Amino acid sequence: MNKAGLPSMGAYREQIVNTIVPVRPLPRPSRRVWMLVPLGLLLAATAPLLNGSRGDLDPYSPLLTWGITAVQSLIGLWLLALGFREAVPGRNVSKRALALASVLTVSLVVAITLLTNAVSATVVPAGREWPYWIECVIWPAVLGAPFMLVATLMVVRAFPTRPAIAGALCGLSAGVLSDAGWRLSCWISDPAHIIESHGLAMLSLAAAGSILAVVADAPRWRRLRRG
Repeated sequence: MNKAGLPSMGAYREQIVNTIVPVRPLPRPSRRVWMLVPLGLLLAATAPLLNGSRGDLDPYSPLLTWGITAVQSLIGLWLLALGFREAVPGRNVSKRALALASVLTVSLVVAITLLTNAVSATVVPAGREWPYWIECVIWPAVLGAPFMLVATLMVVRAFPTRPAIAGALCGLSAGVLSDAGWRLSCWISDPAHIIESHGLAMLSLAAAGSILAVVADAPRWRRLRRG
């Protein structure tokens, strides 16, 4: 104890040393992305493999089919890399990078939609608008949910200082990867249908990832505050 009745620096140091527990370091963000690449590619291929691909695009294969799906998958994996980087304390993604990610994702989806519609314009059959809309919201979200869950929980392990943003990037990554395959199964090219239903599925996964990250990370912050 010092003259003020407070523990000495040596006592503080001893307390800190006694509370240190060795832990296995997390792999680098790039390595964690590679760990999920097989699952991400499987996600992008699931819908067309299970439900079949729209045959009207076969004359433009492979560029307008699996070619564009591959490009969209790369964007999805890039978003995942941003999420894993955001999760590392002190390596937060800049506002410019977040804005670029948002603009690039929206631009890519819109460009693919317009190109597909220009090549083969198909619309929802009359009276079937609601069932088609529901199907193209729910199924891409369901297919992307496991990937979103795994990626977000991996993000939380890194102790992100902005869990909402890191989780949203992981969820958006899952949404883009899921839509990369779903676009080959959905027979509708109408931009209104794509932007409303497919877009909502991607936004739902982004919101789910953000909420999951915040909820999963909250107990750790509470423990730190109590400590």
